[in-house]
Amino acid sequence: QNTTLLLALSKIARTINAEGNLDELLITIAEQTKQVLNADRCSVFLLDKEKNELWSKVALGMDSEEIRFSADKGFAGYVAKTGETIKIQDAYHDSRFNKEIDKHTGYKTYNMICMPIRNIKYDIIGVFQVLNKKDGDFTDADEDILLAIGTNAGIAIENNLLLNIQQKMIQEQQKLFGGFIDTLAASIDARDKITLGHSNRVRLYSELISRQLGLNKDITEIISKAAMLHDIGKIGIRDAVLQKKGSLTKEEYEHIKEHVKITYDILCKTNMNSSFSEIAEIAASHHEKYDGTGYFRGLKGEEIPFGGRILAVSDVFDAITSVRHYRDRMPIKEALKIMSDGRNKHFDGKIIDAFFSIPCDLITDVLISEYKLKLKETDRKVLSSVTLKNFWDILNKTSLNKEEKKIIDIFNSYYVRNNTALGN
Repeated sequence: QNTTLLLALSKIARTINAEGNLDELLITIAEQTKQVLNADRCSVFLLDKEKNELWSKVALGMDSEEIRFSADKGFAGYVAKTGETIKIQDAYHDSRFNKEIDKHTGYKTYNMICMPIRNIKYDIIGVFQVLNKKDGDFTDADEDILLAIGTNAGIAIENNLLLNIQQKMIQEQQKLFGGFIDTLAASIDARDKITLGHSNRVRLYSELISRQLGLNKDITEIISKAAMLHDIGKIGIRDAVLQKKGSLTKEEYEHIKEHVKITYDILCKTNMNSSFSEIAEIAASHHEKYDGTGYFRGLKGEEIPFGGRILAVSDVFDAITSVRHYRDRMPIKEALKIMSDGRNKHFDGKIIDAFFSIPCDLITDVLISEYKLKLKETDRKVLSSVTLKNFWDILNKTSLNKEEKKIIDIFNSYYVRNNTALGN
């Protein structure tokens, strides 16, 4: 019997410590405790000190319904307040019993054992309430067993509560971080309305490329944030240069190139979280070229951060397919030729291949994202059937069939409407 009990307690400890979700943890503790003590039901109440309440979603067999009551009421309240363990043979003849719970649930309580749950500091964080033993009254041995369970349970519950607090803090920090990034990106849009939405489109293209490359969520998120911030250094560029209509002089071009170094300096001084140094490196390398002729550091090939190589593709494609002060949007065939010709020169060949493997409907979604246009489902069906590489091959054909003409017409209808939406 002792061996069976030890095995049961060992199983409870393993199960409790393996469970990460608080609700599931409480269910596990209640179910295992009920079985070991051969009882009809077990409730696990947690103490909310701020509200002076005991609460549980695992109370008296009520499934997932949460129950709350004052920590001054009933046996559970008495135990939470005094720290005593009590065993009751006839609940209804004890003045400390809270009959409201039975009234609420329709359950009849006969006998029980009620014990505080303590953390590693021996502070009370909750209460066990085990009801209606199936083979008589609860004994001193049952109390010892419940104490053994409670030692593990208290530590597991507090660890879980602390983890939940930490996760909420992380979520709040991520929300704040996201808002900070959006604010920085918006500051660039405010400087120059003609490039409105550029950083967001670079982000969207970069996420599509990352998906094609099979990058994990964490890496993709870092690249995404770097994309939103890649042009933040333009706040240090003179308006007369940034918004100039027509070609830039050599001096003006050298000045506008400084935005990459300014981006790097700004982001390196912004230590919001541990990934920011990586974001700074990626964002500041979007004008590097695979052959080493880019700026600001003249990095070559694998020396360029992988995320920076992705941003380079996204940034150039958006730049040449968008209206600028000094030129109109390029025809899509010319734009794709620039991208294709840049393979292993301006761009990493692997990333260009991934870019050209993206379905045309997803590319179109980004192209029209800033102008409140949406693909018709019939058009999406057609464009989703061809990748950008397929589309590029079609554009280079001298003779087109009916289906190929349809693909070009549909794509251009959105591409030209994008141009029209800007008033050109």
